Amino acid sequence: MTILKRHLAALAFGAILAAAGQANAAEPVKLGVINPIKTLVGKQNLEGAQLAAEMINQDGGILGGRKIELVTYDTNFSPPEGVAALQRLLTQDRVKVVAGEISSSVALAAIPVIEGEDAIFMAAVPKHPDVTKSGYDKIFRMNTTTAQDAQSFDTFLLETVKPAKVAILAENSDFGQVTINQMKKLFGDKLVYSDTFGMQQNDFAAMSTNARSSGADTICIVGSNMEQYGNILRSLSDLGFNGNRCLMPGVLNSQGVQIAGAAAEKAFSADIYVPSIDNAFNKRFVAAFEKKFGRKPEKIEVLGFESIWIAAKAMDKAGTADDTTKIAKVIHEGKWETPRGEVTFDKNGQASSGELIRLVVKSGEIVVNR
Repeated sequence: MTILKRHLAALAFGAILAAAGQANAAEPVKLGVINPIKTLVGKQNLEGAQLAAEMINQDGGILGGRKIELVTYDTNFSPPEGVAALQRLLTQDRVKVVAGEISSSVALAAIPVIEGEDAIFMAAVPKHPDVTKSGYDKIFRMNTTTAQDAQSFDTFLLETVKPAKVAILAENSDFGQVTINQMKKLFGDKLVYSDTFGMQQNDFAAMSTNARSSGADTICIVGSNMEQYGNILRSLSDLGFNGNRCLMPGVLNSQGVQIAGAAAEKAFSADIYVPSIDNAFNKRFVAAFEKKFGRKPEKIEVLGFESIWIAAKAMDKAGTADDTTKIAKVIHEGKWETPRGEVTFDKNGQASSGELIRLVVKSGEIVVNR
């Protein structure tokens, strides 16, 4: 081969490599999202994730201009369906990071699958403490746990509400069961009635009747699904129950209040976010969310947003979309600005959070309970 031919061949090979590099740079980064998207709460969490991807892409993407693309599957509040969705994301769609989910039961079932594929799970909402206790260092949780909630909310129940008798109606899930157990320890003999409902259940008349007949002056509801707890509040109102109605921390939502209507009045709860939090990031987030979806965001949307935002920013800082060890290390070590303020993660992957904000329904609106 002549010198000229060798030179031309080298130029051609260099052009091929450059083109391949440009193609890879332009290729979107796929992030998986799982949620019970047929429900209001699942849709809300997905909307937060979608806005995070949109804002990152508007800001120029990550890793030198690559856009974020979300690949979404429905879990239907079902562990088997959640596991199947994860397997598709990890083995067919080849994603390295999965975000979202509402259900603790789904999240707990997901962990062995995530670990088996050396992937990262940014669990948005699940509250069972065990979600971040597997020992696998690539599991992160945005929400508070039931144990964290109890540190503040239990004191409020005991010292401010001061119920004589308590009933609890809880979803039949890991989240529901761990909350029932905590309430038994907290109230002892004062807990006069407890019952569970299925995640697909829509008739609450019998359990509402039993709760009212128990003589409880305070009825607490544990439900991720706002369609369900909204209808439980309606059932209690229809039965003439006028006592305290408590939504356990983290579940009170304006769309649940709309479903309950007047039956939600004076129901109380607590949470880690309200849209009036005063920081620049939150103002940008709230304005963008209102423009895109026509309403103010709440905690569920924020957690969906955070799960994608932090994962994508960590990829960018780590300089890779594929090396999950490097990405997880960056997440663990970072301080992340989000709409609720600065978020950090402990060694188990649990997000930090400020104090719970006490909430109450007044005139159909969720307001800070001062």
